[in-house]
Amino acid sequence: MNTLFDILLFPFRSLDPLWGLMWISALSGIMMILVFKKTSNQQAISKLRRKMGSRALGMLLFLESPLTVIKLAFSLITDNFVYLWHLLKPMLIITIPFLVTAAQLDARYSREPLDAGHRATVTVLWKDSIPSAGTASPEYGVVISPVVTIPDSLEQSFSFTGTGGLFVFSEMGIRLGTAGQSGSIMVRGAEKSGIIQSLFRPWNGVLEHGTAGVRSTIQETRYNIFGGRWSWFAVFLVFSSVWAIIGAVVFKVKV
Repeated sequence: MNTLFDILLFPFRSLDPLWGLMWISALSGIMMILVFKKTSNQQAISKLRRKMGSRALGMLLFLESPLTVIKLAFSLITDNFVYLWHLLKPMLIITIPFLVTAAQLDARYSREPLDAGHRATVTVLWKDSIPSAGTASPEYGVVISPVVTIPDSLEQSFSFTGTGGLFVFSEMGIRLGTAGQSGSIMVRGAEKSGIIQSLFRPWNGVLEHGTAGVRSTIQETRYNIFGGRWSWFAVFLVFSSVWAIIGAVVFKVKV
């Protein structure tokens, strides 16, 4: 899955991250509406929409007859439940690729790059014991606060800044960030995981010998759009929805 998104984002690697994010959002919106069309009963949905529209209009036309309005309202409610039932299957099918895509975008576009201008923190969890403090320094990046050690829970934490998008401290089993171009996966931690977990946590790195886990807190990215500061998820949700609506019109999809 990582390779697929690397290929899709390859043309945008040297551009502002927002372009790659909007490209995947647009592609997702179009693909989701096509999957919806393929997996839903378009004829039944179209018929239900016309029926619900006529019932709603009938309620307005027969306001002087409360009994008729109640009957039409009850039928409209029933039709709505049937309509939602028809939506259930395609929505369930769409959910998995939606979550996988969101996980990929989160790993690539949700955090600021690790450089001197963005301070972050990291916590290392050791398996058996905390190693003795050495004199080594990070290969990439700078430690900017004293290392706080909690012996009872075998944890060590400190603040740092990266260099060229990376923070690497081999002595403590830490490798965070990315040296890749725009749209590359940023490693934000390391923990034991299986194949399924890796689909939804592509930012997860490799556990080094002796470590039980690495967790980081890195500043979230905000995108300047229409005068606001949007999160990656807001950009994805809005632009994928807009393109899904466009796709529904172009491909004549009944939703």
